[in-house]
Amino acid sequence: MNVDEILEQERRGSVQFLLDFSNLQPDSPGFGLTVDVSSQPERASIAATGFALTAWVIACEHGLLSSERALKIVRGTLQTLWERVPQVHGFFSHFVDMQTAQRWKQCEYSTIDTALCLNGVITAAAYFNDAEVRDLAERILQRVDWGWLVFTQQGKTLFRMAYNPDQQGDYVQGQPGWIGQWDMSAEQKMMYLQAAGSLEPALAQRLYADFRRDVAEFAGVEVICNPGGNLFAYQFSEAWLDVGRYLDPYGVDWFENTRRAAWANRAFCIEQREQFATYHERSWGISCGDSPWGYEVSGSPPCLGQPQHTGTVSIYGALSCLPFLPEETRAMAAYLYHEQPQTWGPYGFYDAYHLGVQPPWYSRRLYGIDKGCSLLMIENAQTRLIWDVYTQSAPIQQALRVLGFQRR
Repeated sequence: MNVDEILEQERRGSVQFLLDFSNLQPDSPGFGLTVDVSSQPERASIAATGFALTAWVIACEHGLLSSERALKIVRGTLQTLWERVPQVHGFFSHFVDMQTAQRWKQCEYSTIDTALCLNGVITAAAYFNDAEVRDLAERILQRVDWGWLVFTQQGKTLFRMAYNPDQQGDYVQGQPGWIGQWDMSAEQKMMYLQAAGSLEPALAQRLYADFRRDVAEFAGVEVICNPGGNLFAYQFSEAWLDVGRYLDPYGVDWFENTRRAAWANRAFCIEQREQFATYHERSWGISCGDSPWGYEVSGSPPCLGQPQHTGTVSIYGALSCLPFLPEETRAMAAYLYHEQPQTWGPYGFYDAYHLGVQPPWYSRRLYGIDKGCSLLMIENAQTRLIWDVYTQSAPIQQALRVLGFQRR
């Protein structure tokens, strides 16, 4: 296959994965929920469900789902989110039981995972001309109490990161309650857009203004970086928001920033190729995902401090760079398919691989958020579909006006 055919099969495979690993059982309390990772099919991720809601738009547009079936799935998913998924002040539990839609053990109520889900809600409501979908989406969005997250620290107005009421709950250290804060540049930019529709404009603007923009350099290229240099953190908001056509209120070009981060990630892999067998010009991408040792949080420079990585290549992380480094990403897709065939399976590319261990390791897991992100980015690079639908939606257009984003 040529590269265009590989990417088309990757799109089809990604949609099929999300179909096969979502609960589409009629009358199930968990209808519409999507798996976190294929190796644990009983646990759904609220973020993966947001990616899947967006994937049904792509599937409908390309005839991979009939409009009738796609609309039925979207309606049912929104009903599940509105009626059954546990939430606190509108923020969903990070993980839920795939069948019952109940909170998974003592997981946290997550702001970013809720925001990823809401991006899917916004996209589906904007694409499908359906009164029931619009009504359910509006109710879900209006239920979210963004003001509940707001606090002040050292003169900065910030969002809390997560909440867990349980003493032994996930991420709880000491007393239960609030966990962390969004005080850095990372994947959370979508949250400021979603909050702008319900907060006072001045408060929404302060929140967007007050997270840090740490600038670091690699090989002479400056990037507004996330602390760990994790590639996905440059991609999750940008998978929906058309940053290529807008500058933020301070003149920041987030598209160029992501392009530079992707370039630096690849350049670092090339620089490290003598020490790490998996890295070279056509095999790069350091992010978070599967590894020979389980889920791994990795990054590259530029970052704050020393980058943490093991030589694992994140395939979805590289594929998600397609709009930003098109030729380099296409070359990698061709290399993997033709020269590393064990990276390919029934749903397209697996999550990651690592040639520096014995025997060479090839992931057999698929994560809903990973497969979802690369699917959206492939679609955006080829047709701009999700960028256009999401960015032109009424809530996002209002948010861009409130925050002061400017069309180029």
